[in-house]
Amino acid sequence: MKKVIVKRLAYSMGYGDVKYGSVEYDGSLSDENILGAVHEVGKTQWIGSSLWLMRGNVPLYKITVETFPQYTKSWYDYLLDAIRRL
Repeated sequence: MKKVIVKRLAYSMGYGDVKYGSVEYDGSLSDENILGAVHEVGKTQWIGSSLWLMRGNVPLYKITVETFPQYTKSWYDYLLDAIRRL
């Protein structure tokens, strides 16, 4: 198995409840680039060095980037699977 690093957005309210976005980003992108691409004027706002999702003028969720390992099959694993099926 080959280990691939992917990044996802994490939305947290600050008391431990974390929700993860469904879009996977390449692991080589920096966190600032991903957050900059997500930033929309009127929906999100930079407060300090953190990006926040706003509703009205109230910060709702803090948006961060989390890194996850994802395991994919390599060519060798596909070859072994084909041999096992014979």
